[in-house]
Amino acid sequence: MISLYILKSLSILPLKVLYFISRILSFLVTKVIKYRTQVVDKNLTLTRRFFKNHDLLNVKYRFYKYFVDLYMEVIKMNSVNKNFFIKNFKVNNIKDLNDFYDQGKSVMLMLSHYSGYEWCISLPYYLKHDVAAVYSPLKNKALNNFIVKSREKHGISLFSRYFAFREIFKKEKQGKPTLYGLVADQSPQLNSKNLFWTKFLDQKVPVFTGPEVIAKKYKMPVVYGEMKRVERGSYIINFKLISLDASKEKKHVITKKYLRLIEEQIKKDPSLYLWTHNRFKHAKN
Repeated sequence: MISLYILKSLSILPLKVLYFISRILSFLVTKVIKYRTQVVDKNLTLTRRFFKNHDLLNVKYRFYKYFVDLYMEVIKMNSVNKNFFIKNFKVNNIKDLNDFYDQGKSVMLMLSHYSGYEWCISLPYYLKHDVAAVYSPLKNKALNNFIVKSREKHGISLFSRYFAFREIFKKEKQGKPTLYGLVADQSPQLNSKNLFWTKFLDQKVPVFTGPEVIAKKYKMPVVYGEMKRVERGSYIINFKLISLDASKEKKHVITKKYLRLIEEQIKKDPSLYLWTHNRFKHAKN
């Protein structure tokens, strides 16, 4: 419980103060605690071909600074309102998505663990659609409840990944167009029926195809949310169309396009990808 009080107390501090704390913590996380540094080193080494013009040590250093900044921003989101997001988060292509709403269409939004993806919890402030997202529950129930409440207070509905298909089915039966946000660039369980093996960042890995399967079932348009960090505490999202109707695409085409879009971003700035995830634990040569 003490940790929750600390999080709530931190959330009311100005972002400038949180970023000052972040610089101290990033040093501790990297040099003292060495949080998942072996995983980060392994991931960067395996995928270095995709950012050969960047120095690995520099990428690692900048990643950890961004990593701690991002979680300070997540904590801050517990105490902010709509005005905070309108000021610091620019959402482009709103008309394109609202046109889908006017046509009565739900939309599959495919996101990646790149550059401030957590800011997408504010999308209900910008769009006509209901907004729902699939998330992975944390083992720490108190911390999980804190994060869920922080996200849902901004109007987004959260579905546990364990019940995502069921909840989306129920939501679609209600008939109101919904934007479903799914992050599908983590390593799936090998016993999952919704995966296939393909190349990602020059590694052959299993890829979760749940977003594609759902979008095909309900004939949804599919868009990619391209997140860009302008500066600390300031982000932009551009929606890139992957498919107007997923049901008309060949199997795995949508997922492959999604992976290529992530790779394009990582090539430009690899430090903004979440390298602490053991994304390549099942990789094959």
